[in-house]
Formats: sequence, C-alpha cells, structure tokens
Amino acid sequence: MKTILQILLFIITGVLTITMVNAQQKSRIVIVAFGNSTTAPRKNVDSVYAVRLGWILTQKGIPNRVINSGIPGSTTGSIKDNNLFKIAHGMDRFDTAVLRYHPDWVIIDFGINDSWQDAGKKGHSRISIGEYRHNLSFFIDHIRKINGRVILLTPNPLGKKYKGYHTRRLKEYMRVVCKLARRKKVPLINTWKLYAQYVHKRGEGIDALLLDGEHPNDEGHKIIAHAVAGIIIPYVLSRREQQPK
Repeated sequence: MKTILQILLFIITGVLTITMVNAQQKSRIVIVAFGNSTTAPRKNVDSVYAVRLGWILTQKGIPNRVINSGIPGSTTGSIKDNNLFKIAHGMDRFDTAVLRYHPDWVIIDFGINDSWQDAGKKGHSRISIGEYRHNLSFFIDHIRKINGRVILLTPNPLGKKYKGYHTRRLKEYMRVVCKLARRKKVPLINTWKLYAQYVHKRGEGIDALLLDGEHPNDEGHKIIAHAVAGIIIPYVLSRREQQPK
C-alpha cells in the first residue's frame, strides 16, 4: 500500500511540475532582436542590449526569452542585392531568425550597412533607400500578421573617425525609420536623440558611447536596453491588469 501511495505521489508531483512549467512558458514573453553588428554579441562588449533587456525584465518580474538575431555585416536586404559579405541578410533569414520563434516583440535595428557607400562619396549605398524602406515595411507587416509587436530602432550615429558623407547618408536612412514608425504607428527609439542627450549632459562627444566610431559600447547598449524596456514593461503590466483576477 505504501509503495502504491509513493507511486501516486510521484505521478501527481510530475503532473503538477509539468503544468507549472507549461504555465510559466505561456506567460513568458518572447522577444527577438533582429539586426546587424550593432545588435549582435561582441567580444569587447560585456553585455549587448538584448542581454541587458532580459535582465531588466526579469528584475521587474516579467518572465522572458530574448533571442539575439543580429549578424555582423547584415543589411535588411538579400545576398542577391549585395554580396560583399557572404552571409544571410535580413530578407534571407527573416523566417528562420524571427518568425519561427512566434515572437511577442521584435526589435528591428538595421541601417549602417544598408546605407554604406563602398565606392566613396559619390557611390551608391549597398541597399537603396527605397529598398530599405520596403524591407522594413515588409518586416513590420509580416510580424503583425502573427500578432507580434514591433519596436523600430534608428541606426546609431557614427563617430568622428568616419567621413562626413557617411554620416550624411546614414542620416537619410535614420529619417526613413522615423517616418516609417509614424506611418505604421510603431514605437520608435531614436538613438541619435538618445545618444545626443546623454553626451550633451556630460559635455562629451558621441564617441563616448561607441567602441570604434560605429558600434555601441556597454554604456551605449545600456541606454538602448532601458529605452526598449521602457516600451515593453508598461505594455505588459497594463495587460496583466486587464486579466481576470
């Protein structure tokens, strides 16, 4: 009789554990950070914004899984559009890097590689500004089709080491992101404004937030993580309040 009770207790405990795990997984929000090297893990950065975002949400009691789908050198387009880097670009990997996770949120962060002029001041960008706009719109529309929510990041500004024409062209792409966010009614994080506000208060230049004049350092990633969390946390908490007690 004692053995039977032990077996029943073991089965009940197992069922309860599985039920609790399933409940936790259902309540956990899934976030994909989709971008290029300014999103991807980096050796000389302790923690990129995707990692920091997970920490912040956990501290706020929000179960989460943050997937980093950033790849260095990536544009929004396809390798057929520009094959300088033999990698899967945004359109090439959108299904496998984003949609297959059925995310609740997707952070989209592209632009520096798209805008880059390899042939110099009068050269074409790797991805034309029209294609860049189209690709971002495609991502937004298809994420919404699976009931995901989007946060658009502007490409971050460049440091002093880069020539003025790179910054001028990148600024055009940054403006596309801002306009698209308004048109699509998507939350926007304008890193140009955030970084400028940060360094202005401290009497520093933009390079204070960059490793190499292009990629954010730890402080730069920290700023982005808190900005993203500032969008996600109020939304999640408001949804919780609407749920039946």
